[in-house]
Amino acid sequence: MTRMLRLGLLLLAGVPALAAAQRPRPESLDTLLARAGRDSNDATTHYALAMGYWEKKKWDEAERALRTAILVAPSYAEAYLALGILPMVRGERYWKDRAKRDGPEALSAAFTEAELFYRRAFQLNPLVDLSILGKAQEAGPDIISRPGGFAIRIRPFWEREFIKALNEFQEVRYDAAFNRLNALVTRPEWGGAYENVASPVLWFHGLAAAHLGQYEVAVHDFAVLTGRAYATEEEAAAEGIPLATNDFRYLLATMLYLAGRHDQAIPVFQRALEFDIGLYAAHVQLARIHEAAGRLEEALRERQRAVDVNAEQADPRVDLATTLLRLGRNAEALEALTVAEGMNRRDARIPYLRGVVAFHVGDSAQGRAAFERFLAIAPSRMAEQVTEARARLGAP
Repeated sequence: MTRMLRLGLLLLAGVPALAAAQRPRPESLDTLLARAGRDSNDATTHYALAMGYWEKKKWDEAERALRTAILVAPSYAEAYLALGILPMVRGERYWKDRAKRDGPEALSAAFTEAELFYRRAFQLNPLVDLSILGKAQEAGPDIISRPGGFAIRIRPFWEREFIKALNEFQEVRYDAAFNRLNALVTRPEWGGAYENVASPVLWFHGLAAAHLGQYEVAVHDFAVLTGRAYATEEEAAAEGIPLATNDFRYLLATMLYLAGRHDQAIPVFQRALEFDIGLYAAHVQLARIHEAAGRLEEALRERQRAVDVNAEQADPRVDLATTLLRLGRNAEALEALTVAEGMNRRDARIPYLRGVVAFHVGDSAQGRAAFERFLAIAPSRMAEQVTEARARLGAP
C-alpha cells in the first residue's frame, strides 16, 4: 500500500466525527464570517460561526450556520446536537410569537425535527461533545401562574445538583460532572435501588462515564434506561430525554462495544436493527467490530447494508470504499468513491481519496481530474493533503 493510500485511509478513519469545537474564547463575528467565507467547504468553520452567533443569542443566524455545517458534513454530530437543543434556548417568547404567526402545526414540526436531530447526534457519535449544552438554568418559579389560578411546582430533590453537572459539561469538565452525578445516584432518597434513579440523572451519568472511558459504568446506566423504556413502551421524552427505547438499545450496544465486550454488543446491535431497519449507524458499528477482528468480508457486508438503508448519503459509500481498499478491491472502491463524490460535491475528502486510489490503480487521467477537483474545494485544514496533491500533479 502506497504512502498516499495510507494517508487517505487515515484521513477517512474519522469520517463520523469531525473535530468538536471546544468553545474557547469566541473570536469576533467578523473574523468567523470571513473564515467561513474563505473555507466555505469546511463544516467546522460554519460550526464555529454558529457558536459565535450562539454566544450573541442570534438564534436565526446560528441555525443557518448549523444547517450549512450538516449540509457540508452530514455526519457532523456536534452540529446535530446543537440543532437539537436550539428550540429550548430560543425562549418562550419566541415560540409564542411563532405560534401566532405560523400556527401550532409549525411549532409541532419544529420540535419534532429538533428531537430527530438530537437522536441523530447520538446515533452518529455517542461520545458527541456536550459543551453545547450551555449554561443551564434552574426551572422557573415554584408558583406558576395559569388561567383560573396558580399551580405549585415541586422541585425534585436532585434538580440543583443536576443543573450544576450540566454546567460542568459546558466547561468540558466531564470528571467534575461525573463525580457530581455519581454522588446523586447514590443518594438515599432513591431507596437504595439504582433502578429508581431518575432517567435524566442516569442519562448524563452514563454519558459522563463514557467520556471518561468508564464504559462499564455506562453499560450499567444504559442497560437500566433500555429496560425502563422497554417496560413502559413509552418515549423517554416524558422525562426530558427525546430518545426512544431503540435509541437506548443502540447506545447500550455501543457501550458494550467500547467496553470490549464485542460478543455481547453484536446481538444487541442486531436487535436494534430488528426494531429499526433504517438504523444504518448500527451497521457501521458492526462493521467496525468485524474489521477490528480481521473479519473483513463480514465487515464489507455490513458496509453494504449501511449503503442500502441510507442510499442518498455519501458517507456510507465512503465507509464502503475504505473496507474495499483494505480488501485490496481497489477498482470497486474507486467506483464507490465516484458515486459518493456525486452525492456530496462539497466534501473535499472524497475527491482526494479518489485521486489517491486512481493513481494507485494506474488511472492517471482520473487521478489528475480528482486531484484538480480536490484542490478547487479543499479547506485550509487539509493543507497536508493539498501539498500531496500538488506534488502529484507537478503543480507549484
